[in-house]
Amino acid sequence: MENIENLLNQYLLICDKLPKCSGHKAESDKNIWDLNDCIACEDNWKIFFDTSFDSDQIKLHFNSKSEEERVKIFKFGIGCLINFVRCNFTGPDFDKTTEEFLNGDKFKTIAFSKLLSVNNEDINGNTKFPALLAASKLIFEWCPINTIINIWWYWRSVIIHQQVLDELSPTLLSDADRLYKHIQVNPNIKDYVKALLDIEVAQLYLLFRHVSKAKEHIMSASGILGIHYKLIGALGKRTKHQEKETAQLSLKVTVEGKNGIQRPEEDGDLNIPKNIPLNDDVRLNSVEFSSKDNMDNVSLTVTEQKLFITIVQEMLIAKPQDELQTEELHPFIDLILNQKNSFSVRVIALLLRCKLESKNRRTIERSLAQCEEIVNSFKRESPHFLNRVADIFGIGMPPMWKVEAQHADVLLNIGLVKNALDIYLKIKLWEEVIVCYTILKLRHKAAEIIQEQLNVKPTVKLLCLLGDATDDVTCYEKAWEMSKRRSHRAQRHWGQYLFLRKQYEQCIPHFEKSVSINPLQSVVWFRLGFAALQTENWQTAATAYRRYTTLEPDGFEAWNNLAQAYIKIGNKRNAHQAILEALKCNFENWKVWENLLVVSCDISNFSDVIRAYHKLLDLKEKYLNIEVLNVLVYNVCNDVNDFEGQPSQRFLKKTRELLGRVTAIYPGEGYVWELYASLAPATLLRAQRLQRAYRGYSQGTWEKNPATCQQVLYVCTKLAEIVLDNEIDPKDSLINSIKLNLSSAISAIKKQDWEETRELVEQVSGHLEKITEKIKNSGSDIKLSRT
Repeated sequence: MENIENLLNQYLLICDKLPKCSGHKAESDKNIWDLNDCIACEDNWKIFFDTSFDSDQIKLHFNSKSEEERVKIFKFGIGCLINFVRCNFTGPDFDKTTEEFLNGDKFKTIAFSKLLSVNNEDINGNTKFPALLAASKLIFEWCPINTIINIWWYWRSVIIHQQVLDELSPTLLSDADRLYKHIQVNPNIKDYVKALLDIEVAQLYLLFRHVSKAKEHIMSASGILGIHYKLIGALGKRTKHQEKETAQLSLKVTVEGKNGIQRPEEDGDLNIPKNIPLNDDVRLNSVEFSSKDNMDNVSLTVTEQKLFITIVQEMLIAKPQDELQTEELHPFIDLILNQKNSFSVRVIALLLRCKLESKNRRTIERSLAQCEEIVNSFKRESPHFLNRVADIFGIGMPPMWKVEAQHADVLLNIGLVKNALDIYLKIKLWEEVIVCYTILKLRHKAAEIIQEQLNVKPTVKLLCLLGDATDDVTCYEKAWEMSKRRSHRAQRHWGQYLFLRKQYEQCIPHFEKSVSINPLQSVVWFRLGFAALQTENWQTAATAYRRYTTLEPDGFEAWNNLAQAYIKIGNKRNAHQAILEALKCNFENWKVWENLLVVSCDISNFSDVIRAYHKLLDLKEKYLNIEVLNVLVYNVCNDVNDFEGQPSQRFLKKTRELLGRVTAIYPGEGYVWELYASLAPATLLRAQRLQRAYRGYSQGTWEKNPATCQQVLYVCTKLAEIVLDNEIDPKDSLINSIKLNLSSAISAIKKQDWEETRELVEQVSGHLEKITEKIKNSGSDIKLSRT
């Protein structure tokens, strides 16, 4: 057996270092690259049809072969997968001979869509020549060449398999996790090969929206390749008529050679899709920076470009979808498009830009034209298909019908409903067909077309869609029975039918059954959580939103609702964490900050109480929550331990700053001044703040309210205690000022003769007498001064 380095070069890097082709193959590569010849060979398919693609029999057959024979079979498997990618992801079409062979009678004897079905979901109906994928997966799994070689190619087949499914598959995710355990412990994967693997691993986990795992491998690949990047501000112009340069978001990238990795030269002279100019009356094609040091001087290899593509895709999932996200992503995409791109990298970069630009009225026309250009590029004969599939496993390239669907989505966005409908009909996206016919007020047409398809070949999916088009709930029941009670889709559509009619109690069991079969349905988890909130089923709501946030970590509303559910079940610490996650998604929402304020107060997280209160004042200009301030001041003054078990008096300075800000905004709020007084470091300052509290309480017809009278008397008591309990000079004007406060309060309250205040009035009267006596004993007659 060849050594591991040669094996890696021949089999693992085969799609990273493909020979550049222009319609012919070098003689030295012929034994590897006669891909069309090998897939159109009867002998190569014989064992598969003899065993009806039974994995146990095929495994025994492969194990009985010699090492040399297994190598040939494995190359056939690579040929099958690459050609499957060619006809479903990159184009161009097969030649007539190959197409006739793969459409032969033998291939019609086996239902490959069922063979590749996982979790009761068939592959997409647009998938061409699924036998190629089925054969390649069996070969990679059961034809042993080398452990890492088999695992890596099987990993690639899992990526492709998931891409041709309409639903995320827990079974394929489980396969990926199993394979990854073997990859992790393999010592032969290092340096450049390790970086390639990290990118492909990240791509698969991004498919399943496992952001944390994907991020880990993105960071690993960045470290190995020596890639460092950061978003910076740089002076530049965005519009054609802009005279003065302003700060624009830019990407600064540096590439360091690490671990002796050589950066290969890349051939970018291929017939790749054209980058359509913007042609807008106002906006420039791209931002023009005054300094060219940021992106123009950076040269990236295709592998490094694939890493940046993966970074963009991770950001799309992990960050909230708003204008800020769009601004952050454009510099990455511009960087990639400024390089010499391979066919696949150019296509995916342009598709990502189309997705961003389809949301803006100034760029949506370019998005449409660019989608058309990409769709047309799949049909062209040039470049050679080997140059198209070179990077396919490391960029998350969608199948061609998904690209066409993106094109149709843009058409629908700009109001070209009939044009979009034609594409949806062509690629059999029946849900979108229903939407289009509904817009055109021809919903019955959707039902007719779906019924025609059902007459040809009844499926669970079509029955569910017929139910959606006709509002006939019996269709979902039939779909559930047809699947032998195993279809998550049937339960999902059934639950959705009830959900849209606000029958929340009834839809919950259907949603629960659907996610129990396939837990990777983010939309179902979200709707289950909402329905549970409406019915006050707090535990179910918490579970549903928690599962949703693992699949869609940027869902602001879900995090906020999760916090609400946690609060209802008394789990306030988890509610606090959920609110912090919600703020990452929507930092400027005052309602979420208010939730954080209240929950932080409940769990004694005084640092977040102070931070949240300041943010609320920033957002609303005026905000007053007496209860929270009271709890904060009490705990800080009494040095009660916070949620970490640390003394809370360490927040004394910040609490004083907060109360100072609140009293400046609310100078007439007596109770706030009373709280502020309790934080005063000096006696005189405390007395002055209590007098401000007295003034705050004694405004208008305050004496008509017994509760306010009580507050005034409490403040008077505190003022009297300051005078009597401290060595204050009797000649100080403060004493006479306080004496006047007490005298005025007693006089006003006695006139009302409230039963609730009689005892307090007597107490304050006693204090007043003592203060008067203290002043008399001083032998001084002091003129009152204003405080």
